[in-house]
Amino acid sequence: MAANEPKKHHYVPQFYMRRFACADDENKVMVLERHREVVVADRKSIENIGYEDHLHDYDDNGAPASIEKALNRVIETPFSESPTWRKISSGNCAALDGSDRLPLYGFARHLQLRNHEMLRFIEAQHARFLAGELEEELTDEEREMHEWIAADPAGAHELFRTGAMQTMLPPDSAEISVTICQAPIAFRSSTNPAVRLSHPGRNSVFGATFNSLRTWWLTLDRHWGAFIMAGGPPGFGIETVPPDFARVVNRQYLVQFLEGNARYMLADDAFLGEDLEWAGFCFAQRTTRGFRYRKS
Repeated sequence: MAANEPKKHHYVPQFYMRRFACADDENKVMVLERHREVVVADRKSIENIGYEDHLHDYDDNGAPASIEKALNRVIETPFSESPTWRKISSGNCAALDGSDRLPLYGFARHLQLRNHEMLRFIEAQHARFLAGELEEELTDEEREMHEWIAADPAGAHELFRTGAMQTMLPPDSAEISVTICQAPIAFRSSTNPAVRLSHPGRNSVFGATFNSLRTWWLTLDRHWGAFIMAGGPPGFGIETVPPDFARVVNRQYLVQFLEGNARYMLADDAFLGEDLEWAGFCFAQRTTRGFRYRKS
């Protein structure tokens, strides 16, 4: 590693966040950030959000090493230059078709695996394992994984790096169905943009029909998103969805943000105030570039 290697390692690709750039500045986005009991809306530079210093660096038998360049070369750059992303970045989501089904699923899955929150989840679950709290839940494979992590102080980070560099789709890719949704109101996103909406044993926000499925949502730009379903027949479709659908998705991002699973929420829609009040916050003041809400 050269001494001048960048220390800011983005766990959300900057090319993704640019889909939500301010109309008058392509390098900034309007975000919500939480400071304890206060939520602040303000403009932030895309370069300065969605990163952790040295997130992808590690010690390789005493020598400094990193997956940062490999991550960009192997995954991020190829997808940003792919036919799928070219349709999205050119504002032509309506042209997405069945050939984009697996690339979109792969990208959504990658955004989950490379996210800073995945590392924190691995660490938290391993702490629970060491405390004996997971004995009733673990499969043999999961137990072996935790025993492997326990044998190496850097094991959790190595598992995170392995997931971030994963290029092979899992076996369930044959069952993936993707619906591209267009809404008349703006969709939100976050610095943890692939949101899980349901899985077996948890009631779906979209009703009982989805309770037996694993479903994710990934916002593609302000008015388009991908609804990804596993566990049913494979398929692809494009639909225009009503405002209520977008409101449900947007509240999922708000809940994710307020519960601490995303440091920033990317949003500047007309329903932010109403949804913050729904979540238990009240208006505090208008600021130069945004506003403040305080926990009631």
